[in-house]
Amino acid sequence: MSQAAQRKYRTEVEEFVSRLELRARKLVALANALEKSADKSDITGYRPFREEVDNFKALSLIIAERLKRLEKHPKKEELEEQFHKLQVLMLRIVIKTSLKFFFVMSAKENLPLGAREMFQSELRTLYEAERMISEPKYISQLDASARDDLDAAKSILEEIIEKAPALLNFGARKKKRKK
Repeated sequence: MSQAAQRKYRTEVEEFVSRLELRARKLVALANALEKSADKSDITGYRPFREEVDNFKALSLIIAERLKRLEKHPKKEELEEQFHKLQVLMLRIVIKTSLKFFFVMSAKENLPLGAREMFQSELRTLYEAERMISEPKYISQLDASARDDLDAAKSILEEIIEKAPALLNFGARKKKRKK
């Protein structure tokens, strides 16, 4: 690959990592706000946090792809390390915030329609986090409490899913019209 192309990728990665850092700061702020209002929180209060996690993950995928294309460059290791630290931070925030939010939601008698689908999506996110923290590059960065918190969050979430109402499916049962 040409030097010009490499320079372009390096510049993009630097810019994207900078944006990812801003997203991480926003995640921290949203997680702190959720923690302060945990007892009063509901699904709609959790949604901005989840959307920001999704945005963080999407940008992370782009950065990971660009880093793969970036050949040996003096700044590549530094960028990879910065990216890795942001991934660890995101994992910690997601695990900690999810655990607290799910604990509060598990105590609620009634959850809104569609809660099951939302929480099933959350369960996929937790399994993805579990896969990530099992990778050697993350194991050394996360202590045993992160794994314990993740396991507890998954367990609580599975209980919530069992009692949460699903969205109504109006297409499942069609009435025959009389002529």
